[in-house]
Amino acid sequence: MIASKVSAHYTSQSCVKCGHTSKANRPNKGLLFRCECCGYELHADLLGSRNIALRTLLVRQDWMSRGVLSASPDVSKDETKAEILQRFSELRWTLDASPNLADKRVSAK
Repeated sequence: MIASKVSAHYTSQSCVKCGHTSKANRPNKGLLFRCECCGYELHADLLGSRNIALRTLLVRQDWMSRGVLSASPDVSKDETKAEILQRFSELRWTLDASPNLADKRVSAK
């Protein structure tokens, strides 16, 4: 297994359901995450770990498709960061990615 480094920027402020990122998603900088856009709520540490997991999957997917863990783009550091954060904002966590929640959803029907 290869360890992958991923950016932790905004992981506790980015909604895994709709992608909205804002400091206001963490009321009073507390442990509760509440998306001001879609209303999704979760413990901020769990939300952050889900965002890191999604980012890790994206990095590994890039590695599998290109054969390298990171590319050296011909743009500035700020442009690179903006591009990476844009890709991260497109990641979503679904009930299918949460087997326990998916089981509860099926049994509730």
